Amino acid sequence: MKNLTLSELFKSLWRRPVWFLTPVVLGVVGAYVALQFMPTVYRATTQVLVEAQKVPADYVKPTVTSSIEERVRTIQPQVENHDNLARIIRELDLYPELRQSWPLERVIEKVRNDLDVRPRGDVFEISFQNPDRVKAAKTANRVAELFIASNLELRENQAKGTSTFLEAELAATKRRLEGQEARIAAFKRLYMGQLPEQRDTNLRSVEALQTKLEINMDALNGAETRKLLLQRQAAELRAADPLDPPPIVGGLRAPAAPPAPSRLDQLRTELIELRSRYTDRHPDVIRLEEQIARLEVLERERLEREAAAAEADVEVSEAAPLPRRKTPRMDPVLRAELDAVELEIRGLRAERQRILADIGQYQARLENVPRVEQELLSLTRDYDNIQRQYESLLDKQLNARLYQNLEKSQQGERFTILERARPPILPFKPKPLIVLGLGLAVGLLFGTVLALLREQTDPTYVDPESLQEAFPGVPLLATIPVFSGAGAGARRS
Repeated sequence: MKNLTLSELFKSLWRRPVWFLTPVVLGVVGAYVALQFMPTVYRATTQVLVEAQKVPADYVKPTVTSSIEERVRTIQPQVENHDNLARIIRELDLYPELRQSWPLERVIEKVRNDLDVRPRGDVFEISFQNPDRVKAAKTANRVAELFIASNLELRENQAKGTSTFLEAELAATKRRLEGQEARIAAFKRLYMGQLPEQRDTNLRSVEALQTKLEINMDALNGAETRKLLLQRQAAELRAADPLDPPPIVGGLRAPAAPPAPSRLDQLRTELIELRSRYTDRHPDVIRLEEQIARLEVLERERLEREAAAAEADVEVSEAAPLPRRKTPRMDPVLRAELDAVELEIRGLRAERQRILADIGQYQARLENVPRVEQELLSLTRDYDNIQRQYESLLDKQLNARLYQNLEKSQQGERFTILERARPPILPFKPKPLIVLGLGLAVGLLFGTVLALLREQTDPTYVDPESLQEAFPGVPLLATIPVFSGAGAGARRS
């Protein structure tokens, strides 16, 4: 077999034009004939625009955030389901010839194959091809309408589902928040008086009780001092009893001692001294005034009793002139005052015990505050977390309701037909240039193959080089030029 190069290929095609051009002509003619018998298919396209929501997103945040491609992939199966396509086939009377011979499922599958949906940014195209150009346009528009309706339903359902989910979560979070509030309230009731916010109040209470304790101790010391004075005064009065004769000193009877000032006079003197130093609202001044008032009442009662007793003694003296010696006894006023002081001392001591107990109780509360504060901090931290979650869910739930109403009123993002499909003028397929080009390419391929086969099977040599290559050891003696003419051309063929 002869060696074949690119130059040899072109030479072979040049030397065998009939073998090369005949298949080319036949291929073009065959493509033209096939073009006449191919069914004409028209393609109509509807452009659908994704229109943004009319209310700015800063006011109402959308809860449906899926992209156009995702929504198209979600809506397309719904639109292309069996029922929708069967309804479209019946409404628009698609493929009437095929429906007579094919089952409905096969016709629906052909509709799916002829339908094409392609997103292009904010616009997606819905195309349909059919031998009838009017039906192709109507079908594309009908499918676009189904896409719009399905998108509205899908977005409304998604918005409703989001709102329902947030409402359930909000209710659950509210129950948790109320439960945490109840636990905090129970904890505060259990540790009332030991809470961190009551620390300052407890400190002030302790300070007030300590001040009160100091006042109590001062009052108690004063009362005990008064008791000693009263006891000393009672002893002096017993020593100065007029029924007892004065003691004899140096053979002479000692003169009777002057009567000691009464307790009422002492208190009045002490009141005058206190008023010179303090105001009338001072506790000691008020206490002395009360004691003086009580003693004055007792003094009046004593005087009344003595007057009555004097009258009785006069009557007895007439019957028995010699007076009977009486046993010395304590002054009733002094006795009453001494009893009052003892009662005051007992009261002050009881008050001191109560103050000490209260101070111990408040100190125990203060010592327990750190532990209570730690436990309350844990409860409060959980409460704050739940409250923040509740507030966040509340904001989202309100926004979801607004967006749901927005979708119901069709004010949200939606699909609108940007350009409806019109019956096309030129067919979508077959394309003449492509068919004719394909026939030409097939003809060129077969023509080249046939020319090469004819060249390879020809036993003659057309030039000295090929002859020398065929017989490398045989010398070439001479070459005879090619004679032009009709006979020569016939012989070359």
